[in-house]
Amino acid sequence: MRAALFALALIVVSLAATAPISGINRVPFKGSWSGVTVSADPSTFPVVQIVAEGRGQLTHLGRFFMTSPHTTDVFTGETIGDQIFTAANGDTLTAFCEGFPQQDPATGIVEGGLDCNITGGTGRFESASGSYVFFLHATPDPNGPGFVTEATIDGEISF
Repeated sequence: MRAALFALALIVVSLAATAPISGINRVPFKGSWSGVTVSADPSTFPVVQIVAEGRGQLTHLGRFFMTSPHTTDVFTGETIGDQIFTAANGDTLTAFCEGFPQQDPATGIVEGGLDCNITGGTGRFESASGSYVFFLHATPDPNGPGFVTEATIDGEISF
């Protein structure tokens, strides 16, 4: 009986050692996003409350819609806020981002990277983690007061 229990214990331990632990393996997280400013509230100037929205394509997420409520200090460029990605099936992925994109005073173009940490989500992304750089190139919107933005996303995700 002891030999059988010992053999069973060895099998369980060997299976546990070789089975991947969910959420441990990081995989590339890459893609692009295009969006526009949908609101900008300057009531706390020089920090402006902004919401940007748009669509893109990402590995492990596919086509998505992303909204980004954030703040930007117009003097320093400091940008802090969230990015909420929604996949076609409704699963969400959330991240907290911060960085210092800079505006060219001559052209009004804003460029720079935001360092983003994945904070979780819903559905298959419920326990997601990881990080990425959101590199943006924003041009003044000829049809409104905000910006038209193109971005690349490059990092890793675990879910």
